[in-house]
Amino acid sequence: MEIESKHSIADSVCKYCDELISTNDPDVLQCQQCWENVHTKCLKRGAVPGGLVGDVFFQYTCLTCSPSQSEQFVREKMPWLQAILLVLYHMQTRSPGLARKGYFHWKIHIASFIDHSWDILFRKDFKRKKKWMGTISGTLSHYSPHFFKSGTTLFNEQGWWTLTYPRLTPAQIVQLNVELMAEKQKLRDSKLAIDDGQLLRGILLTKPYVTEEMLQITSREETVESDETPQLSKVQKKKRLLLPTVASLGLPKVKKSRTVDAATKPEVTAKPPMYLDPLCHYNTSLDEHSRVAALSMTARLMGGVRKELILSPYTSIYLPPYIRRDVRIRPIWLHLMDELKAKVTPDVSLPKRAPLDFMYVQPEHIPAVNSLCNQFFWTGIDLSDTLRYPDFSCVVLYRKLIVAFAFVVPDVNVNECYVSFVFTRPGWRKCGIARFMLYHLIQTCLGRDMTLHVSISNSALFLYQKFGFKVEYVVLDFYNRYMRDDTCESKHAFFCRLER
Repeated sequence: MEIESKHSIADSVCKYCDELISTNDPDVLQCQQCWENVHTKCLKRGAVPGGLVGDVFFQYTCLTCSPSQSEQFVREKMPWLQAILLVLYHMQTRSPGLARKGYFHWKIHIASFIDHSWDILFRKDFKRKKKWMGTISGTLSHYSPHFFKSGTTLFNEQGWWTLTYPRLTPAQIVQLNVELMAEKQKLRDSKLAIDDGQLLRGILLTKPYVTEEMLQITSREETVESDETPQLSKVQKKKRLLLPTVASLGLPKVKKSRTVDAATKPEVTAKPPMYLDPLCHYNTSLDEHSRVAALSMTARLMGGVRKELILSPYTSIYLPPYIRRDVRIRPIWLHLMDELKAKVTPDVSLPKRAPLDFMYVQPEHIPAVNSLCNQFFWTGIDLSDTLRYPDFSCVVLYRKLIVAFAFVVPDVNVNECYVSFVFTRPGWRKCGIARFMLYHLIQTCLGRDMTLHVSISNSALFLYQKFGFKVEYVVLDFYNRYMRDDTCESKHAFFCRLER
């Protein structure tokens, strides 16, 4: 009796939707019983377990072939190369805002994502070793530059990585690695020496889903990075950090000449100019400038409606675009603006007030949040790490203006999280904004104790006590290394805890 072999994905249709499946479709599963192919978007459960983009590394049984009349998924053995490819492909697709020019940090992003998604990526019999994070770093270096590309030459800093071929799916890259190992074994047996890069390029050219343009773009990017970023000595790096360059300031680069010619135009660098925003609107991010500039003036002034879902890197779940949209809260600032409008233009009816939007933190919020922290708390604060766990955040916007924010650091200890920052702009206080933010954060940390430090002269202590926080002890000179010497706040702090 002949054993039925797997059908190729190229000449098949989806079992559920009857649509043709292309060779470069990243999300296709094949039933282990009938060998029919199924789009992951057509699954009856909505997605594969974990919801990772490009994750087809399951032994799948379709609805009709399953004895229990339900789809079954059994995780295949996941090598480290496969896991890192899947994580990088998922993050570049769903969380590109976390990247630094397309590169992710191996410890901050990749290792953190694997840590929180361990049960999703690996089978239960896969043991977590003590030095598993070192394995990630070693795997990235071992498969560089064939499958992973380092950002050392681009940033003059180690630890930043991206996919060498970001358009290829993890399954396609894994298959390329298998073929590369087989070809290397053949050459080893025949005692021929060929560079691995040339060998991989030859294999890529035989694939129908790989074009010459993709290979040219990759090689061109490597050439540009190596040309634009020369190797610097330690003294040069130190000078580069201390002294700003013309390019870093976004100023035009002018050729040196003894004679000044009015008709000569200066060479302008491709980097966009830096836009300063004294009102700390969240569109101060330089990466977001091109997107904001494409909007109409009305949309930039009045704001818009966010519709897309937010994928959390911490829990891998989709968060709604808004936590709450409130039109009943009336801060003192809005009362003052309404009175001024009524005084200046008494005959003109006031327009309908925009709502206060309670949202999860996003990359475009970080510049304004950092600016407010440095202005009202102390200098040197950078809250970029909060993008790793947006579930435990709350940012309040009035149109495009950030008026309040609150953040919680999850899992600082066993069953304990820490309230790091709670802030509301002057003029927007004592109207319930901070109360709702704190209520929301408490609801997201159910089952875990919440702790915080608060200055003994800060009136916010009464708000915390309303929610059940109790003072455990006093920390003398807690804010001594943070606050300025001329501050009016006490540098002693209460350590408070909300027990669950």
